[in-house]
Amino acid sequence: MKRCLLGLGGLAVVVGLGAGGCSSAEDGQSISATVTVGTMMTTSIGTTTGEPGTTAEPSSSSSSASVGGTDGETSGAPTTGEPTTGGPGPLCGDGNVDEGEDCDVGADNSDFGACTDGCKNAVCGDGLVKAGAEACDDGNQVDDDDCTNACALASCGDGALQPGEQCDDGNEDFTDACLSNCLNASCGDGALQKGVEECDDGNVDDSDNCLATCVPAKCGDMAVQAGVEECDDGNMEETDACLGSCEAASCGDELVQAGVEDCDDANEDDTDACLNSCKAAKCGDGVVQAGVEECDDKNVDEADGCTSTCKVPKACKEVLDAAPLAADGVYVVDPDGPMGMPGFPVQCDMTTAGGGWTVVEKSPYGGLTIGKALFNDLPVNAEDPKNTRHRLSKAAMTALRDVSVDLRIDCRGADYLVAAASNLFNGQGGAVGCNNWTKVTYKEAQLKGNKVMNKVICTWNLGASEGCAGAWHIDETAQNAYGCGLVNFPWKGAAVVTASADTFATDPLTLDGTNPVHDCHKNNAVRWFMVR
Repeated sequence: MKRCLLGLGGLAVVVGLGAGGCSSAEDGQSISATVTVGTMMTTSIGTTTGEPGTTAEPSSSSSSASVGGTDGETSGAPTTGEPTTGGPGPLCGDGNVDEGEDCDVGADNSDFGACTDGCKNAVCGDGLVKAGAEACDDGNQVDDDDCTNACALASCGDGALQPGEQCDDGNEDFTDACLSNCLNASCGDGALQKGVEECDDGNVDDSDNCLATCVPAKCGDMAVQAGVEECDDGNMEETDACLGSCEAASCGDELVQAGVEDCDDANEDDTDACLNSCKAAKCGDGVVQAGVEECDDKNVDEADGCTSTCKVPKACKEVLDAAPLAADGVYVVDPDGPMGMPGFPVQCDMTTAGGGWTVVEKSPYGGLTIGKALFNDLPVNAEDPKNTRHRLSKAAMTALRDVSVDLRIDCRGADYLVAAASNLFNGQGGAVGCNNWTKVTYKEAQLKGNKVMNKVICTWNLGASEGCAGAWHIDETAQNAYGCGLVNFPWKGAAVVTASADTFATDPLTLDGTNPVHDCHKNNAVRWFMVR
């Protein structure tokens, strides 16, 4: 017999039913039950359409009730039988855990509690959401939908891969392959992945200390680190524009930049072989290279005292050596060099007998003649070498003599004398009278077409202004007189000029009366004393 719990007048009544079960009167079915109450009574409940009927008798033991229901008829009369003894049978909700039940807390049974309305222990997967224990329960074993198999709402960090998640390893470790935001770790995510990345600053700025490739910035990575590197060309070449130290190549870094610098000695000395501009020192750069150049005026003007070979010319011969095409004219020379007295202008003959002659005196023929021995300190227009009446100071002539080999005397024609430069001051310290002569060995001597070589000729030194015949003159008819003791007529063994003619003097007391008159006695003649 099946029992059902009915409510009768506020009483809980256990009704014993036949095979029909606990059906509602609305079904038109009969309900038969034995009702047990505190004081047992038999109750007959008759149910007809629209007409109830009830009989009851008190009893101290038990009553039976017949409840029936048919269309319009009373289903039955009171039933008699043995009294019912003991309590009701097992019932879910009665507070007792009966056979087949996991639990029963009576009225506290709830599909939201630990014991369901079906007297089953609430478990994850039963489709019922246990309050305070489960966030959801969809009753399935699908772990990647909105409700996990652990009855928790799907979320990042639950260890289950849900839609929208790239990964879910169930931990908060931001340094492994799956971030705690359930995204796959990647360079640029701002999280440092252990064993994979060396840095990760979450940006693509290659100028900070972490590259967009998640490698620490360093010299040679081809990315210029702001505030740290000046350049980065990714190589260790020290001759290009970016050094191996990631510094921009510059003059003074001791590294020669190919195609840009000639040299780089990393010093501030502009007088060595490498200028401060990292250009190789050379003549014409305007900087005097110590031990190599005497001067450097950054031009090719041979007349300014510094030749195009960066030499300070001591005399005209050095000018000509530096500039073989140099023309006749005025040039600045400095016989004692750049460390001595300042240079001074001189007349240079760059044409006669190979050129390179430095004029020390120009003495016109006649009334303008200087007419005095050269050992006298008698400068005349010394600062104006172009003047036809010109003579340097004795100091200047001495300095030039000391750097010269030859002495030449001519009057700008074919007649000339060439001797050693050391003869320039002949007669100095000699006789105070006109018999002041010296024997001079002339390397070359030519008079009216007659030329002799290496000839010793007696030469008188004092001039007309000194009361004598003429400064530096030769008398071919007096070579054996005045104690000179030489053979007369040195040029050809016979007279070439008039007897006692003072040849090569522009201040003669005795003129040449034999035509052609030699050069120094011609009108407008100017005698040049030159050294080379």
